[in-house]
Amino acid sequence: MAISDAESCESRAFVEKPLQYQRHHSKLEVYNEVLRRLKESGSPEVLAPSFKEDLWLHFNRLPVRYALDVNVERAEDVLTHKRLLQQAQDPVIQLAFDIRPVQMPRGESYGINSQSEEDTYIHPPPTFGSSTNLESLVLEVNDEHVQDGGSASKVISNFSRPMHEVTFSTEDKPKLLSQLTTLLSEAGLNIQEAHAFSTNDGYSLDVFVVDGWPDEETIQLRDALQKEIHKVELVQLNLITNVTLLIKKSTKYIDYVSKKKDVKLRNHIYI
Repeated sequence: MAISDAESCESRAFVEKPLQYQRHHSKLEVYNEVLRRLKESGSPEVLAPSFKEDLWLHFNRLPVRYALDVNVERAEDVLTHKRLLQQAQDPVIQLAFDIRPVQMPRGESYGINSQSEEDTYIHPPPTFGSSTNLESLVLEVNDEHVQDGGSASKVISNFSRPMHEVTFSTEDKPKLLSQLTTLLSEAGLNIQEAHAFSTNDGYSLDVFVVDGWPDEETIQLRDALQKEIHKVELVQLNLITNVTLLIKKSTKYIDYVSKKKDVKLRNHIYI
């Protein structure tokens, strides 16, 4: 039985090592592809002497899943994530965020020729490529329209509900994802897709694809989110203030009780 258990452990180790190697190799491939695309795009950040090392450190801070899920065709989004994670370390900023409009890819799966004029992309797709929930959302509207006697291609071309990708970075903590989803909800946004990553040094990168904002602009949406963030910060500040006052009161009470006991003890000794 012991031999069987040992063989089982060895077989698991044999499977795990190639798997770890494959995942590391995949991450390295993504890193190289992102680096190549950024060089081709003429991004000024690539010119920095330490850029290659900094980019590799960025991928290493995040789980392998980040590299496997990110859309390498959106290499500039990786720079945005890197910048947000850096900003989140600033005690003045704390919660860094970025917003951009996105557009769902349309293709033969929606009954439309992907090369047609109707399929011209105004905005890039989301950073993370599965978008299963978003495709389901489009198909749901498609099915409802077709059942009413409409055209599938027409509903897709008319499916112009503005969508945005909102990316947050801050210090990782319990219930953070719940707080961010509440913040988005308070701003009137509906979450259609979410991707959450934690770094190995205690920070988070959370990417949401949302709808519910009436148009594609981002300035007013940014202001709305900033107001909601300010509300949360005020609540947290009040909570910290209340806790601080409570601690001070408790400390004063403990000192008072301690002094009172000392007086009683001295009186008892004198008697």
